[in-house]
Amino acid sequence: MPRGGHAQLRAAPLAASALGAALAALGLPSLGLWAFAWFGFTPMIVAANTAPTTRRASLHGFAAGFAYHVVALHWIYATCRFAQVPAVVSALAVIALASVLGASWAAVSALAHRLSRGAGSMARPWLWALCWTAVASAASGWTPRFGVDLLAYTQWSNLSLIQAVSWGGPHLLDFVIMLFAAAFAEVWRGERDEAAAPTMALAIALSAGVWAHGAYVLASRPESRGPAARVEILQPRVDQYHKWSESWIMEILTGYDELLSRPRPAPPSLVVWPETAIPRWTTRAEPVPEASRWAVTLGAPQLVGIIASGDSGHGPANAVQLIAPDGRLDGDYSKRQLVPFGEFVPLRRFVPRFVIDRWLMILDNLGDLEAGAPRQPLLRTVWGPTAVTICYEAIFPYWPRLDAARGARLLINITNDAWYLDTWGPRQHYRVNRFRAIENRLSVIRAGNNGVSAVIDPWGVTTAELALNESGRLDAEVPLEDAFPARSFYTRHGDWLGATCLILLLLAGAGALLRDRRGKV
Repeated sequence: MPRGGHAQLRAAPLAASALGAALAALGLPSLGLWAFAWFGFTPMIVAANTAPTTRRASLHGFAAGFAYHVVALHWIYATCRFAQVPAVVSALAVIALASVLGASWAAVSALAHRLSRGAGSMARPWLWALCWTAVASAASGWTPRFGVDLLAYTQWSNLSLIQAVSWGGPHLLDFVIMLFAAAFAEVWRGERDEAAAPTMALAIALSAGVWAHGAYVLASRPESRGPAARVEILQPRVDQYHKWSESWIMEILTGYDELLSRPRPAPPSLVVWPETAIPRWTTRAEPVPEASRWAVTLGAPQLVGIIASGDSGHGPANAVQLIAPDGRLDGDYSKRQLVPFGEFVPLRRFVPRFVIDRWLMILDNLGDLEAGAPRQPLLRTVWGPTAVTICYEAIFPYWPRLDAARGARLLINITNDAWYLDTWGPRQHYRVNRFRAIENRLSVIRAGNNGVSAVIDPWGVTTAELALNESGRLDAEVPLEDAFPARSFYTRHGDWLGATCLILLLLAGAGALLRDRRGKV
């Protein structure tokens, strides 16, 4: 065969791997085409299983991971352009991030190819699910995350299915989806293997069982949950071009006054302001005067996002103040998981100064922010101990789980997604809160500068919502009753599935090495 023919044969599986994964990404918010994820990874798996070498298998994984993340994170291009970053640099940012995140997919393909040597159609799908879940769990702690490579997030619109995350977190759905795709790959290959059909049937039965369990849980959801307390969520839609300009501070604060002056049928039990609601440096130890005044006027606590100045041994922070009805400071919280290149510059001393001056202007003004301690005191509201996440933190399952395990009875997420314009970005950040609610069986209150602001119940059902890019005040009720006082299995035991898969992967890897050594003797 001519050399060009060989190149075309090699390129076809790579293209199929990339195309399938790109289609799988269409399950993410806002499209929600969740069915694509169940079949989209099959071309990658078939190509990796039939690859002549482990290196070749890893290339198929990388192609799929790269394509998936380009589709999933294409909105970063618009965000960079909004920040006046040149088009070429903005495109390179998406390419670089997709490449870094694609590396973990390459690792999965390489491991699955290596461990499945000699394995049959019954074992290979389980090895793929094992490798995927183990690597995804391990990678969640060391790669720069945007959280979208959790396959569970492609199922956000399938409310019955995602009830399963209360048992094993998002990695449980990752495992089931990858098992299904890998079992389908065995059928797709069309080889005469009697185990392929039973394995596919088992994967279908497991997936159907997960869905049926979720449907039963949703059917058991009560229509009414007794007494409730009122929350008011402020969504001012402040223009990002004006937010950090001193000449606009009074107009921004007047906008909050207008929202809070609107008539209300009953006084609130809590008012939630969005992330960095006060567009100036604020002393950490003193309550924000504007919010303090409204706390006294309404006789209701105010939870307000601030940029805290460095003081009392602390550096500057993206933070929250809880102000009591008498106007005094009643608690605070500092963001624990900072956004790379948004709130700090990794390895800053190696980044050329002109890059910070030209394309990271807000960091040039504010400097690197300081991350808060992992275990900060929970805030107290009428619902009981209350945990807060700020913006980006909500995509990490372990922060809300840690807080729920420490006794939190309510989760609040405040954010400012105006940087991301009308793209997939704010919708992705919003929808992950549905998973945090189900994982811990807690209500979530979300306040966004430009949306989406909402209340989500412990079953992941949105009970109140103010749409993206609307300006207004969302008045809603949140039940006082704790529907799941024992919390969920996932809250109590954490990422047990990821840890189990990681241990099994290490044991399988050790076994493969021993077999290789014995074969060489």
